[in-house]
Amino acid sequence: MRLSRFTSRWTAGCCRAAMLRSGCAAAVALTSAVCFAQAERVLTLAEALRIARAQSRDVAAARSRKEQVDTGIQQAWSALLPTLSAQGKYTHNYKGVVLDTSSFNQGVLNLAEAIRTTANNPAEVAAVSAFQDSVRQAASAGGPVVIQPLDQLDGLAALTVPLIAPAAYFNLSAAHKTSDAAASTYDSTEATVLLQAAQAFYALAGAQELLGARRNAVEVAKETLAVARSRLEAGVTNRVDLQRAQVALIRAQQAVLEAAELVTEATRLLATLLNFREPFRVDPGKGPQELSAPVDELAREALRIRPEVIALERSIAAFDSQAKAAGWRWSPTLSGFGNYRLFNYAGFSGDHHSWALGLQVDWLVFDGGLRDSQRYLALAERRENEYRLSLLRDQVVDEIANAQLSVETRRSALKTAEEAGDLSRSTLGLIRSQYEVGTATQLDVLTAQDSLVTADVAVAQARFDLALSALQLERSAGLFPASEMR
Repeated sequence: MRLSRFTSRWTAGCCRAAMLRSGCAAAVALTSAVCFAQAERVLTLAEALRIARAQSRDVAAARSRKEQVDTGIQQAWSALLPTLSAQGKYTHNYKGVVLDTSSFNQGVLNLAEAIRTTANNPAEVAAVSAFQDSVRQAASAGGPVVIQPLDQLDGLAALTVPLIAPAAYFNLSAAHKTSDAAASTYDSTEATVLLQAAQAFYALAGAQELLGARRNAVEVAKETLAVARSRLEAGVTNRVDLQRAQVALIRAQQAVLEAAELVTEATRLLATLLNFREPFRVDPGKGPQELSAPVDELAREALRIRPEVIALERSIAAFDSQAKAAGWRWSPTLSGFGNYRLFNYAGFSGDHHSWALGLQVDWLVFDGGLRDSQRYLALAERRENEYRLSLLRDQVVDEIANAQLSVETRRSALKTAEEAGDLSRSTLGLIRSQYEVGTATQLDVLTAQDSLVTADVAVAQARFDLALSALQLERSAGLFPASEMR
């Protein structure tokens, strides 16, 4: 938005005639020129694009958005990888519960004692006594069983391993395809940001050329003023001619100030886009590459390499995988599990640990229609992207055709402006010679002078327009910014 506003203002500044504010000193224009001369670093378009790719905050933000999407792959993998959990717990119970197992055999011992004391058979008495001794020894060896200690400690480690999870496989595939689509979207965003930087670059180059044209106009106005002063001193003209020449010089100097303001604004705009804080000026060189291939050939290649087209194609594939994943959520999943426990009481087993292994089948039979709604949503999003892709393909062809026509028109406009500039320069020289010998009026000189300034400004504007049109053609054909990074 800011670039478009500046471009509009730059164009308006180029199209303004010499009717400018008066009363500006030439020293101010000279000071402005010195300030711009202090810009030491000269940036080519390739250097500016490399700086934008490395330092632009818009590019960095797009890169962060891609990284956010890439986390979906890790999330999808989490449903297929084993999970291990550990838990430690301390419990203070309201009382401890201890089971004395020795009391369980007291009735048996009493019965055995009654038999032993009443039996007359020595062998029978010996057998009962042996039985009593074995029971007592077993009871004393087992001791009391702690069912619930007052201070209870528990530790648990549990491992779960997914074995068969069809929906998770399609989720992982969808995550990879979504990441690929995000990568293409990032390429598209980067290309758009770099296009803005290139447009700002050529806007600054055009403003610099406009400033040069305005400074040349000052030199022309000074020559006209010098001729008028010498003719006045020779007595062949009047003071009105001198004042007219002075007014023309003041207006030309004011035009320099306004052109310098445009250069300052364009420099700040480009510096902000590049996140670049060193003083600099730009060197446009030969300008963008002009493509001469037929529209059909450019369109065919653009549909293959344009990141926007690739992003939509990959998004369609991702939504297709998401729809399949939602459908496969109707199937059961199989997983294996294992757990190991430690505790500070023995319980009935007499051990302070336990473990278990097994298989688990999970099957969500009814979920209120959530899985179907997710599948319908993915299918609808896939259809939406299919329509968008179909429209984009036609738009790419139209963009290339329009951009190529625009380049041809702007190239013709530049040639016309350069020819008009040469004619205006020759006309000014001729009329100035006639004015010096008295066969032309000073108004004729000033009119020719204004025509030359207008022609020079038109050349600057035509070069700026051609550069932008050529950039847009490269971008439409999918060749920007690769062609400009060389």
